[in-house]
Amino acid sequence: MVGAQEAPIGVIQVQLPDHIREVIDRQVAGGRVASEAEFLVEAVRRYAEELETEAAIVAEATAGLEDADAGCYITISGPEDAEALHRRVMQRVAERLAAER
Repeated sequence: MVGAQEAPIGVIQVQLPDHIREVIDRQVAGGRVASEAEFLVEAVRRYAEELETEAAIVAEATAGLEDADAGCYITISGPEDAEALHRRVMQRVAERLAAER
C-alpha cells in the first residue's frame, strides 16, 4: 500500500476494547507489570499454555474413550481408586505436555 506505515516485524497492532484496556492500565498502575507490552506478552503466553493443556486433556479423553470402546477399562470401586486414576491421568497429561515442548 502506498503511504501505509508498516509495523516492525514482531509487532502486532490491535485496537482493544475499553474494558480490556482498563484492566491493563490498572495492572500497570498497580505495579503488577512494568508495561502494557509486558502484560500482553504474559497474557498471550498464558493463553497459549492453556490451549496446549486443553489439547492434551482432550487427547487423553479421546484415548480413554477409544480404550473403553475397545473394552480396555478399569473398574473404580471407591474414592481411593478414583484418586489413583486421577493421579495417573494427570501424570500422562504432564508427560504429553513436556514431550510437546
